[in-house]
Amino acid sequence: MSATTINKYKATFILDLRDSEDDTAKVLAELKELLSSIGAESTDGEDLGLRDFSRAADRRFTQGHYVEVIFDGPGSVPARLKEKLKLDKRINRTFIEAL
Repeated sequence: MSATTINKYKATFILDLRDSEDDTAKVLAELKELLSSIGAESTDGEDLGLRDFSRAADRRFTQGHYVEVIFDGPGSVPARLKEKLKLDKRINRTFIEAL
């Protein structure tokens, strides 16, 4: 019987809430729920606020809401998280790093 290694991760999300009625608190809560559903445990979450992009790819989207979540989980969680968020229009970018 092999034990699953639990890793610590930090995920930063850039939100595009222009066409959404959701606020950052609601999206952050949904991200934590999603992490829980794929086998991770979020230990901390923070709204980092609205920030301008240094280089905007789209003239109409020059700033985004940054949200950060720290979580523990097996090595499969980052790939599963990105897969689940692929079609979510509110998530513009996802950065996941191991701590």
